[in-house]
Amino acid sequence: MLDLIEPDVDLIRDDDLLLVEVMLDRLTVTDSLGVYASPAGLLIPVGELSRLLDVDINIQIGEQRIVGTIGQARRSVVADRANAIIRVDGNTQLLIPGDMVIGANDIFVRASLLEKLLPVRVSFDEQALRLELAAREPLPIQSRLDRLARLRGLGDGGAARDEVYKVRSSPKFLTLPSFDVSLEAGAQERTPNYPYRYDVRAGGDLLFSNFQGFVGSDQKGKPVTARVLLERRDADGHALGPLGISRISAGDIYTPALSLGARSLGGRGVSLSTAPLAQTSVFGRIDLRGELPIGYDVELYVNDVLRSGQSTPVQGRYEFRDVPLTRGINIIRIVAYGPRGERTEDVRVVNVGGGQLEPGQLVLDVGAAQQERTVIDLSSRDSNLVTGPGVGDLRVTASLAYGLTENITLAGGVATYSPTGLGSRKVGTAGVRTSVRGIATQIDVARDDKGGTAAAVALAGEMQSVSAVVRHSEYRRGFVDETIPRGGDGRALSRSSEVDLDWQLRSFFGLNVPMSLRVTRDQYARGDRNWSGLLRASSPIGGLYVSTGFDFERSEPAIGNVSNRLSGLLTVSSFAMFQWQLRASLDYELLPSTKLRALSVTADRNLSESSALRLGLGQSFQGDKDTTIQLSAIRRLSFADLSLDGQYSRPGHDWRIGLQLAFSLVANPLGGGYGFYRPGAATGGNAAFQAFLDRNGNGRFDRDEEPVPGVSMPGSGGEEIVTDARGRAVVTGLGYGVVAQVRTNLDNVPLDNVAGPPPVVEFTPRAGTVAVINYPIQAKGEVLVGIFVRRGERKTGLSAVMLRAIGDNGETHEGLTEYDGSYLFDALRPGHYRIELVERQAKRLNMRLEAPIEFTIGPNGGPAPDVQGTVLFQ
Repeated sequence: MLDLIEPDVDLIRDDDLLLVEVMLDRLTVTDSLGVYASPAGLLIPVGELSRLLDVDINIQIGEQRIVGTIGQARRSVVADRANAIIRVDGNTQLLIPGDMVIGANDIFVRASLLEKLLPVRVSFDEQALRLELAAREPLPIQSRLDRLARLRGLGDGGAARDEVYKVRSSPKFLTLPSFDVSLEAGAQERTPNYPYRYDVRAGGDLLFSNFQGFVGSDQKGKPVTARVLLERRDADGHALGPLGISRISAGDIYTPALSLGARSLGGRGVSLSTAPLAQTSVFGRIDLRGELPIGYDVELYVNDVLRSGQSTPVQGRYEFRDVPLTRGINIIRIVAYGPRGERTEDVRVVNVGGGQLEPGQLVLDVGAAQQERTVIDLSSRDSNLVTGPGVGDLRVTASLAYGLTENITLAGGVATYSPTGLGSRKVGTAGVRTSVRGIATQIDVARDDKGGTAAAVALAGEMQSVSAVVRHSEYRRGFVDETIPRGGDGRALSRSSEVDLDWQLRSFFGLNVPMSLRVTRDQYARGDRNWSGLLRASSPIGGLYVSTGFDFERSEPAIGNVSNRLSGLLTVSSFAMFQWQLRASLDYELLPSTKLRALSVTADRNLSESSALRLGLGQSFQGDKDTTIQLSAIRRLSFADLSLDGQYSRPGHDWRIGLQLAFSLVANPLGGGYGFYRPGAATGGNAAFQAFLDRNGNGRFDRDEEPVPGVSMPGSGGEEIVTDARGRAVVTGLGYGVVAQVRTNLDNVPLDNVAGPPPVVEFTPRAGTVAVINYPIQAKGEVLVGIFVRRGERKTGLSAVMLRAIGDNGETHEGLTEYDGSYLFDALRPGHYRIELVERQAKRLNMRLEAPIEFTIGPNGGPAPDVQGTVLFQ
């Protein structure tokens, strides 16, 4: 396991640790929150405090980021230290240096930043060691007062001091795969009368790579789509040895895009890249893809503005192509809503600059694929599959970027592609990325083997709080550019222009409304012209999050009539009273005629931790003007999610009853074969814990050592998972990020005088794989050390002396004596120890121990006899 982010050890020191009481509106939440009284101000752990307050805030230590939503309107919150920005309620601010500090297992912020992230006012009573919070709006914990008593005293005060227990997890030659299975069956008025369908996802290790697979059926249970992928990735560029490759993939892949000509497209083939896994610098547009299970729909927010949505999966995935981004930091949120009331949020931060690289940095992207063909080709069975021109043709793309200086990056690429379906074309591109007076500038030229040429200039900047991206392209001799939003239909262009604007509209009511405008104009070689426009706005209003927008399209054919279309969309969502998840949308048309098209409303409510209810109402204003009512009852079992759905439409009296079952199958590498778990195991990492009493201290579970039950950890769905009588537990659905973390707790372990590794376990996740976590628990002892100084004939306890206990077993512990000269060293493994003064303090104060101080912790742990020592000042 490679260390990706080092904690800020210079800013977080054990000497500055304080255990404080936390009060929320005069109610005690905990009396032992670990904070740090640094010279720059109080540092408060966001992760631990968010758990105590029950707010939807998550820390991403590997990405140096805090993300989440606040309030019933689920207002977006992002703090990103790597890019030095804060974005709350659509308002972006600079992150002040020192306001956000990365710890080993939490992220700490100053009180001023905490007040921006959470709707609270913060004050600290230094004398009483009390952190007082005053809520500026209702918090989830305040609507669940019956839980407050359980929260009191649950903070583990010392958590802030704990290190991370890092476990290495490397790809294996072969592991048993994990499966995510979604089954749906029912009866309906329409044909087929008894539909049934399934989605199956698989993940595991194969050939020292990560295998990912998918197969989906139609409503008659016949498989119609499938895909497979073998992938190796490494954040430090060691995916293929020392070659600097961060990702290599084979199977159903996506080819990279060029700046002109060939766009990114899927197919069966191979690809590799040396770009960082978390790519943070692009220019203009981006493609976003991910898994979309049965019954899910996703919404795409860019800088808190709702841009698009998708409810019908394509090969089990969603895809947002050509998403326009603006100059500077872009916060991308992909919000997924499940059929059983689930809501997940994937947050990405993309820095749109000039695309410049560090001097000497080289980034290579290569891909070769048979266009829009999968390894397991079932396309002939899928009547709903939509493809573009050139299906089945070979597409090869290679792009290269090199940082020449700090301000100039050279770029180029070559490709073979089939944009028209009438044979392949070969294209070459060259370009430069730079900055001119603060304006990010990108210039590209291209030529294909048919004699076609292209040139493009793109500028990105900000003026008077308006972020703008402007791009213009010129084409000659039938050049086909797939990279523009309308370039995938194979028609040759003569020119294309695009303007993207993003700004904050400050209303009279104190609201900051993020606005986004996009206008494009395409002129084709045969004389046709197309105009398109998009206007979006989103903002929290009270307890609601409201989004609205308009889409405009004007077609001016060379022969025929001009046509105009203007449509609008209004969506509203709320987490009402922190109990009801409400969503509503209204779709309407303004041109060529004014009319309503559709209205939908859904409401989800958790009745308990294991049951939920969904209500839905839909109204179509076109055709038969159907009114649809939906009712779903959801049961969340320990090993699966089960839902019973009923739907009725009138006036056609169309009805449907369905049963859906979703679960994961995971093979426990510790034994016991496959077991049933909650869905999500095949698309993310998993961990199998083996807790045991490590008597010999070698960190391995030996035959003569006992398993330890009662070690608890949170599951992906919020449930508590506890090791069984054999000391085993499996945690699933830990995501597919750079690192995964699991927090453990030993409060219910039926043993005295024991302690485990650091409570935060970290490893590298791979889709569907199960990392084995050997969790050694050892007997621990304690000893009270007294440090004195002679004052004439008597000894006086000496406070604030920095001590270090060094064991012959390799352990080292540090402490600071109290007012009476004492310090209690606890959680000591069995062995012989000696006490030393910390060198930097001893040298500064010219002090030493009069005589050695030693003690022994017995094999069964427990308290050792007190020891004392005298300090001499030279």
